[in-house]
Amino acid sequence: MATYIIRRLLGLIPTLFVITVIGFLMMHAMPGNAFEALVFNPKIKNGAALYHRLLAQNGLDQSLPVQYIHWIGNILQGNFGISYNYQQPVSQLIGTYLPNTLLLAVTAEILILIISIPIGLYQARKVNGPFDVSFSFIAVLLYSIPGFVFALFLLFIFSFSLGWLPSQGTISASGANAGSFLDHLQHLLLPALALALPSLAGYTRLTRGYTLQIIVADFVRTAKAKGLGSKRIMFRHIFRNAIIPLVTQFGFDIGGLFGGAILIEQIFTWPGMGELSLNATLNRDYPLILATTLLFAVMVLIGNLIADILLAASDPRIRLN
Repeated sequence: MATYIIRRLLGLIPTLFVITVIGFLMMHAMPGNAFEALVFNPKIKNGAALYHRLLAQNGLDQSLPVQYIHWIGNILQGNFGISYNYQQPVSQLIGTYLPNTLLLAVTAEILILIISIPIGLYQARKVNGPFDVSFSFIAVLLYSIPGFVFALFLLFIFSFSLGWLPSQGTISASGANAGSFLDHLQHLLLPALALALPSLAGYTRLTRGYTLQIIVADFVRTAKAKGLGSKRIMFRHIFRNAIIPLVTQFGFDIGGLFGGAILIEQIFTWPGMGELSLNATLNRDYPLILATTLLFAVMVLIGNLIADILLAASDPRIRLN
């Protein structure tokens, strides 16, 4: 297993290289840059001269290959540059905003697993029954609606209509529970649920489908013939095999949850990587755009690697040569 992990990590290097090249070229293909507004600002004297001086200071007057080589060289030294907009080191900004996005994504994934797996198993046990038919319709509906629509719906119901949960931020500005664990949890629940709902439907369908395939397998019939109880068969034999595709999907969802968090964070004013990357794009903040793009790409690659490792660990029939 250790050899396989090392080989996979080495295999990520050319993939990351291609991603950096594509991201770098796409960023420079966007019209304008962070300093272009200086030229058209009538309140700034000698705006054109200031514009060209800032370009030279930040190396933007050089050719694209030279800029790329300088950027990669700095990245290898752990230097992601200084944000044009925030005037802070990019690594410091990411260190501030990334934990909030990680918390949101991990909470969403926990909600997905603890809700979807029991429902999928119960659907398979009661296949074609009223619950199975009803929730199959609900799952298709959930899967068809974007997460930001759920976010707006949840805000309207639980924040504006009922007033049960806060609508924005990570903590309350005032109150007896401001800054407490319960306060953090209340602020986290709605955005995490909005992020989880679309994926929840997919996990439920996967659990139901693979469980139905395994129920008719020969080893399940043998277990029934030996007189084992239905619960023992379900959780010791069927569930252990049905969870294998869910493990794979879990790895792939890591990158997807990070991408889906961008809109959710904007709706709930959640200070995470979504807010940071959106502001970077709107302000043409090149160092921050490149760093956030690279971070999202690394998260997707790590998710795929985790999926392969968990799949091998959960299924002894797999041999990684």
